[in-house]
Amino acid sequence: MSAKSGNGSGSGSGKGRKRRVKSRAETLAKGGPGSGAIRAEHASTLYPNDPYKQMMYFLADLVLQAFTGRLRSVAQHTRSRFGETLTRLIGELRHLRMPIQRIDQIGRRHVVALVVYWVNEEGHSASTVMNKVSQIRKFCEIIGKVDAIPKREEFFQLMEAAGVPRSALLRHQVAPGSKSWSAAGVEPVGISELLLEKNYHHESLLVELMLHFGLRVAEVLSLDPYKADVPGGLLLTAGTKGGKDRLVPYSADPEKAAQQRDVLARANIWVSKNNRQRGDMGYPGMSKKQALKKYYNTLETVGLTKAKMGVVSHGLRHEFAANLFEQITGHRPPVEGQEPSEWFSKNRELVDHAYIMVSEALGHWRKDIASSYLGSVARMSKTQKVRIEKLIEMIQNTAGVAQGMLDLGVDRVWLTGRAAQGIQLATHERIQLTASLKEGVAWTVLKDVHAVLEKLLPGRVLVGPLLGGVQPDDGVEVFLC
Repeated sequence: MSAKSGNGSGSGSGKGRKRRVKSRAETLAKGGPGSGAIRAEHASTLYPNDPYKQMMYFLADLVLQAFTGRLRSVAQHTRSRFGETLTRLIGELRHLRMPIQRIDQIGRRHVVALVVYWVNEEGHSASTVMNKVSQIRKFCEIIGKVDAIPKREEFFQLMEAAGVPRSALLRHQVAPGSKSWSAAGVEPVGISELLLEKNYHHESLLVELMLHFGLRVAEVLSLDPYKADVPGGLLLTAGTKGGKDRLVPYSADPEKAAQQRDVLARANIWVSKNNRQRGDMGYPGMSKKQALKKYYNTLETVGLTKAKMGVVSHGLRHEFAANLFEQITGHRPPVEGQEPSEWFSKNRELVDHAYIMVSEALGHWRKDIASSYLGSVARMSKTQKVRIEKLIEMIQNTAGVAQGMLDLGVDRVWLTGRAAQGIQLATHERIQLTASLKEGVAWTVLKDVHAVLEKLLPGRVLVGPLLGGVQPDDGVEVFLC
């Protein structure tokens, strides 16, 4: 047997040889790992002992490719944040008494010191910290220091050794609560009508388009409704995040599909009358930055701000995502807490399919991104438990409630109904309690119990009798003493 066939080390394709699959970053023709090493060296030679000028030279006209996803350069917004982080850290390192003379000196020990500073002194969120770390890691990889900044578990362990807890670095990918307008008690159609009443016809259309197609503000301002209207849905080719085209399908619900087509038809009429030269839904004669500012200022005039109404325009994407999830599954998404967690667990295949469809419609390529809009079963269960605990604490900690019920002859009491499942109650929906009375106490005393609860927790609680003497299956006991 020849060496070629025996050990698979020759030029042939021996069966025992395992082909190594290159990473996405390694396949880049330009802009990948090591591509900026010569540039960094040249910058340091041109501007010795001036790392700020070195960094500015390095960043000028830099080809910054995405290391994941399809072959593309990153968006301008990402480029800007990348440059801001790298130029700012030079001053931050000087503040930490760790000045650098050359930009290619940036490495692991600098990142550790910066993270400690960002978390403990600047109070940055986990998302902000990890975004900055990611940008520095990418810089190090571009200049050839591929393993300078560890990833995942190794990174967390490194930071824990430096005194930064893992919890300070973990981003919550799953939405802790719905950010849709309707969940906050804001009716999107009502806001659109309010804008019309104020003669903001343009902004009213923009809100409707975002609601019915799940668009970002930048996307709706760049939308050419005539060109985007293709068989099967709305094709977005401008203003999208990362420059990635996507098709938002028309709804399978005939009524919703009719609403989508109606708003598109009205958008076409608006463009033909007001912005025929450019053909999009943006403000005529304005740059993208100016258009965004005008849009947000207009909505602020009708009170639509986070401070006043509890919502922002991006919440319309959450609204769209929740409605699409319901269209596919027949149920509201986990984040809204309207369904028991058991249903989602038992119908995992359908739920996964819905997550994929929502992600694609929103312009994301990973199913788990939908969790930011819809929530997850695991997170939902935790959220429900927190809701239950808060209700119990409210009842137990409201002065006079527990003692008042005990004095009237209540023996034990349970949280029951929707409240006991941790479902988010509507604004005027009452908490249901089920009470067991001490031996010999008549049920008529519950009128007095209700009077006490109404006085101490007005409009919040209803109390009913325990039937059959058996503890309710769905009950969560509230300890009165």
